[in-house]
Amino acid sequence: MVTDNIELVLLTAQDSYDSRKQQATEVARRFSDFVGNARRSVHIAIYDFRLEEGEARIVIDALSRAAASGIDVRVAYFQTRPRTRKAAHGGDRAPGPDEYFLKQFHKDVQVKAVKGIRHLPPDVKALPIEGGGHLMHSKYIVVDGCSVWMGSANFTTDAWSIQDNNIVILESPDIAEYYETDFNELWQSGRIAGTGKDDHGNASIDGVRVEVDFAPGDGAEMDQGIADLILSAENEIVIASMVISSGNVLSALADAIKRGVQLGGVYDGPEMNQVARVFGRGKNGASKTKLELWNIVKHYLVAKHSTPYSDDGPHDFMHNKLMVVDRHVVKTGSFNFSSNATRNAESMITIYDREIADEYAQYVRRLAAKYKGAEALSCNRHVQCS
Repeated sequence: MVTDNIELVLLTAQDSYDSRKQQATEVARRFSDFVGNARRSVHIAIYDFRLEEGEARIVIDALSRAAASGIDVRVAYFQTRPRTRKAAHGGDRAPGPDEYFLKQFHKDVQVKAVKGIRHLPPDVKALPIEGGGHLMHSKYIVVDGCSVWMGSANFTTDAWSIQDNNIVILESPDIAEYYETDFNELWQSGRIAGTGKDDHGNASIDGVRVEVDFAPGDGAEMDQGIADLILSAENEIVIASMVISSGNVLSALADAIKRGVQLGGVYDGPEMNQVARVFGRGKNGASKTKLELWNIVKHYLVAKHSTPYSDDGPHDFMHNKLMVVDRHVVKTGSFNFSSNATRNAESMITIYDREIADEYAQYVRRLAAKYKGAEALSCNRHVQCS
């Protein structure tokens, strides 16, 4: 607990079977406690919802108890089609929610599929903000319009045990109102198109300023906001991002390096290798420039050598999407630092607080140490140690 009303759950991939089950069970119990506080409503928007027995039973029971007691429980999940489950480069890949799992909920739990851009009905015209094949990629819960659970972690056993993820739990009716707006847009339309536009704002929680924003409606502004924060850095940037494929973000990071700002952190190796291959195959100048920028930036970061993606294999990605600047500002959420993310349904928060920023920075350094070795914590031009 960082403040009375802001809680951070920082997950590191566990190595042994026992520690994996222990961590997944702990997160499932936190989930159950969070839902158990509901008196009126539990609204969930989730990209990937697949849990194994044990943690599955904890989550199913929590949602079913709430629904059986008359609470409005709704789950909006991303609907994929067979053979189209692999996201475009710069986006998470997953087999998709387990519909058998979803059917185990109490009959009063309302479940609705939210469709991606390619699934628009023939009589619905695509909006200018829409691209092709993008995702309902959110990972949040809103309870009673007062409390929010958000972050990078899907509701899967792998996400809670063998991935590196972070969850933020916020007690704030002001922040929750923005999430309720986004959820209602997704639920009512059944698609990501047109959601999240101008649904941004800020609130003070225990004296901590927190900003929130949503894609795809504000996706371009969110991408530019990440780049602008990097450009404002004076001393240090610490980053943990599954992928970094946004031209704005890569350009800003290269600029920071040139200005002498210290850069350190971690990314997912196989996922970024795939992105780099896509850059290399690009036939335009923008792809070539992105590859050149990535080749500069990657030397300051540590790669997690996760298992290359397959539907049935372990999904042990370095899955965070977070950045800390000058030990004062944090950005985190479901929004990858990618151009693709601007057209997904996503949420991201910005937190202005030195204590929270320091906790996140230390977390990223621990990840760097885990994936590179103890020398990743030594003071050098890549990582500034505390």
